[in-house]
Amino acid sequence: MQMMWGGMRTAVKFNCRGQRAARYVRQWLAVAFSSAMAARYCLAAQDDERNGFPFTAAMEWRKAAELLGSSTPIAALCWCEWERIMRLPRRLAGPIVASNAATYASSTLDVEAITAAAVPSDPPLAA
Repeated sequence: MQMMWGGMRTAVKFNCRGQRAARYVRQWLAVAFSSAMAARYCLAAQDDERNGFPFTAAMEWRKAAELLGSSTPIAALCWCEWERIMRLPRRLAGPIVASNAATYASSTLDVEAITAAAVPSDPPLAA
């Protein structure tokens, strides 16, 4: 045993049931924390939209919906608010895949040709 801050410190060992209970408590706390954060994002989105910042409000609605998960009705309401502000369907809320963009850019653009056209080989002499 170790002495710590004037008291005794002991190690706690959980049996199988205790480990499941500890995991359940951690999951419950994570859900509670994400729900609280989502509620803060919803309130901030309402304030931002009232103050004239619609795109900031849309991003906060999106963050709230992502924190709440995809299966909850409250998340569906947050996504509806995002769709209303952005005037886009929800399927376009995801990121653009960078690998497809890089493949497209490398196949259509020739960097050497662009730089050769942009920089003249014989610059004019100053008079």
